[in-house]
Amino acid sequence: MKNISGMIVKGLGEGAFFMSIRQYQKEIEEKLGFSAYPGTLNIKVSKKQRALLNAQGRILIEGFKQGNKIFGGIDCYKTKIKNINGAVIIPHMTKHKDVIEFIAPVHVKTKLKLKDGNRIKVEIK
Repeated sequence: MKNISGMIVKGLGEGAFFMSIRQYQKEIEEKLGFSAYPGTLNIKVSKKQRALLNAQGRILIEGFKQGNKIFGGIDCYKTKIKNINGAVIIPHMTKHKDVIEFIAPVHVKTKLKLKDGNRIKVEIK
């Protein structure tokens, strides 16, 4: 069992928008087995830490087109933070270079009483 460690950082505020898109919700439910809270927990990690994900089997959520807008695919990795099962997601179209995003069925910061600047471990399943 491998762990990724990093620091919780403030996101761009876009996670809630993307996680509320029905197409993404549907595929997350089908492929990851849970309904994602509309938002992501952003964790700043080193390249070495992020590379640990590559050794895992990724679950691909396909990109799609809606009207004239293109929504990119997402690489997902089943993970866990403390007692919360979820997934690290790496959107194909992202501005983040050293940040991974964690999604779960609950608002992780509230549930675990976390705040920006806290160090956290993500358990790769």
